[in-house]
Amino acid sequence: MKKAIILIGVLLIPILFIVLNNKNRGKVAADNVIFRDKLSDYGLFKGKIADLVPNDQGVSYELASSLFTDYADKKRVIFLPKGKKIVASDDGLPDFPDGTIIAKSFFYPNIDSLRGPKSVLLETRLLINKGGQWNAATYQWNSAQDEAVLLADSAIVPVSFLDGKGVKRQTHYIIPSRKDCIACHRQGNRILPIGPKIRNLNRVLYRANDTIQQLDYLKHLGILAISPLRKRSLLPSYEDHNQSVERRARAYMEVNCAHCHNPMGTAYMTMLDLRFESPLNETGILLKQAKIIGRMSVLGEMHMPQKGTTILHAEGITLIKDYLNSLK
Repeated sequence: MKKAIILIGVLLIPILFIVLNNKNRGKVAADNVIFRDKLSDYGLFKGKIADLVPNDQGVSYELASSLFTDYADKKRVIFLPKGKKIVASDDGLPDFPDGTIIAKSFFYPNIDSLRGPKSVLLETRLLINKGGQWNAATYQWNSAQDEAVLLADSAIVPVSFLDGKGVKRQTHYIIPSRKDCIACHRQGNRILPIGPKIRNLNRVLYRANDTIQQLDYLKHLGILAISPLRKRSLLPSYEDHNQSVERRARAYMEVNCAHCHNPMGTAYMTMLDLRFESPLNETGILLKQAKIIGRMSVLGEMHMPQKGTTILHAEGITLIKDYLNSLK
């Protein structure tokens, strides 16, 4: 009898949580900014635009755990209005001031760098905050690597690259449309950034041959308001083998799955809540182990994540398999 009650609780708690959090779910508002035709029109980068050197209002940042996107590298920059700060009240997503632009550029190291640039840029995604509303757009880099142009729809780019093990691969990289961006960034009836949560920014940086804690660095620059006395949680790197398999796997799910698989995400009806902070018995993982690893391990319409990948992430699949096996 006791086991039956526990099982019913495991089944009902996620359902009730999802229903209560989606009572007022509506459509995402239309953009309240007019996106410019070319990335250069924003003046975000100085000098040669492909070098991605931020202007004086831009600050590069790094994440403890980042989204897997067909082994592409990323350059992340936050541009803040002069004199404005990011305000953190907890370890989740902080408050960004009106006028903030978050730019994320995707690129691969150039296999034939002796005959060209060191990197080949594919796309730059922008999130622009205006009037408390985030707006998303994607810019595709041209073959000359001197400009990126606003996309009205998704685009497919054939690429050759070396993966994390130095193996040469080829794929047809997919640049997402605005609709695709919304699918991942939607929380309820709003678009929100995914990566720059305080716990995911809580990591060590290497600057000028030295190490510095990123949150302290951002505070030192005068662009982050955060209490030095407040206890800071951190999201581990899923590539850090000094961490437990459980923490690494949950971090992987946080950055690769939880933006959709949470009570306010687009996949809320799957009854999976894969946020790092959610207790295991409220995630649905225990009930859907086979489905999780099954959909990670196939390509095509059934593949997870549905957006942003055309290649199986071998290291990620191994990590999640090891984690799920540890639960049996």
